Amino acid sequence: MSQTTTHAGHAKLLEELDAANLVYTVIPHRPTFTAVEEAQALGVPASTVAKTIVLTTSEGFVRAVLPASERLDLHKVRELLASHDVELATEQQLAGAYPAFDLGAVPPLGGGEDAVLLDRRLGKSESVLVEAGVHNVSVRLKTNDLAAHTHARVVDLCSD
Repeated sequence: MSQTTTHAGHAKLLEELDAANLVYTVIPHRPTFTAVEEAQALGVPASTVAKTIVLTTSEGFVRAVLPASERLDLHKVRELLASHDVELATEQQLAGAYPAFDLGAVPPLGGGEDAVLLDRRLGKSESVLVEAGVHNVSVRLKTNDLAAHTHARVVDLCSD
């Protein structure tokens, strides 16, 4: 359940969390445009903030969720999905697929039934911070709840 008031830009995400009976905390902060900036604004290590990178595949969108401190290894993702047809989604694709979310602030859940790949490094923490669909609000939830709710595959996504 929410522990603060709902902001109109991320109401849909919070409704989904409430409908799933997930415990979460809403944390407002100054506007940020990268996950590392988000971590700095929140005063937490970048390894505890998740960034969501939306990928296109022949099967649809995939959300790759990894620590802000890490870089996505697209070659690993292609191997995991057994497909060479995996690319970063364009801004135009993101705007069309996720109109409820600010561009560049797509969270790992909400706004569709995308496949989710969760980096194993995030699984080492009890909780994780994710963007709430806007650039000035984050949500903290249990990592296990995020993985279970999104039916995420926990894998190695990051560059070595």
